[in-house]
Amino acid sequence: METRITPLIIRNGGDSFFNFLYERIFIMKEAKTNILKRIHMSTFVFAILIFCVFLFTTSLVLLYIFPGSGNITNRLKSSFPYPLVVMDYTNVITFRSLATNMASVRRFYETQDFSKIGLRVDFSTEDGKKRFKIREKEVLNKMIEDLAIKKLASAQGIFVGSEEAKQSVARKLEEYGTRETVKQELDRLYRWTLADFEEKIVIPGLYQEKLEKAFTKNTTPDIEKAREKALEAQKEIRAGTSFSEVAKKYSDDKTDEEGQWFALSDILPELQPSLVKQAVGTTGDVIESRLGFHIVLLKEQKKEDTKTLYLLKQIFVKRMTFAEYLSEQMQKMSVVVLVPEYTWDKESARIEFTHEDMKEFEKKLYETPGGDPAFFF
Repeated sequence: METRITPLIIRNGGDSFFNFLYERIFIMKEAKTNILKRIHMSTFVFAILIFCVFLFTTSLVLLYIFPGSGNITNRLKSSFPYPLVVMDYTNVITFRSLATNMASVRRFYETQDFSKIGLRVDFSTEDGKKRFKIREKEVLNKMIEDLAIKKLASAQGIFVGSEEAKQSVARKLEEYGTRETVKQELDRLYRWTLADFEEKIVIPGLYQEKLEKAFTKNTTPDIEKAREKALEAQKEIRAGTSFSEVAKKYSDDKTDEEGQWFALSDILPELQPSLVKQAVGTTGDVIESRLGFHIVLLKEQKKEDTKTLYLLKQIFVKRMTFAEYLSEQMQKMSVVVLVPEYTWDKESARIEFTHEDMKEFEKKLYETPGGDPAFFF
């Protein structure tokens, strides 16, 4: 009986049975294929992520641990906003912004014909690269100063609006020439647009102007105290006390007892008009300059070649200048430089070179620039 039934079952249910097996096998194969596809896709994505992490890590090593001036490093600096300087943990100067500014500096010097005035520029030699590095340091210091001024101004509720900036640009265009002429010159000299000019020159200038006005207003009482001190010194001189004695008592500038020789061009502009009218052996009135208050004694006067030289002594009563105020405020700020070639000198509130050879090269260059226009313009 069983031998008869079994073939009957196979014959009657065979098709559905094989269909069932086929469907099971096909579904399993399809599921396996989908799983493999998902594995391949996740592996591919993971590989891409690993590659990106590798590139990012390599870029960090190139920029922060072994910084150089190779093509890859320079492209990284100019293409991505990696931080270079961090001020008070929130304000950042990037490699890219510095690289953009230095490209403009390089273009300015390369578009000039300095040979007509006996100067030269060449940043391709080893010395030239060092000179360009010194110029980079100065540009970076200016960028830090601009950032500090904006931060200090914002803390006092001082802001520069876009309309105000545009009006200032319009005024400067009137000073320099037609709009088209200025645009052409900006492009030729710096590869700047008018928007670049507004961002890099006009807006920082407006912030400094406004902060300086606020500083002057806030320090008026101190200025008046300095003025009164200078007037007291003048009163004692007129009463017959010797200039030297009064200077010892009141002056913040301890100059040579015999005085010093100066050409007119070496003297503060505020002092020049009265000095040329002053008689030898006389003491001038109290004169205010941007540095403070001066009482000048003209001891002697002589001609040397085409110049007139003046032997001067002075009583100088100092007032705090905006530059001193700014330096004092910047000394209080946290400034972190993220590359080993530079360091932040808190005392001077400036970026300085880390390596001694660059410090020495810079010192010698400023002492004897050797006809390099980068240190005249």
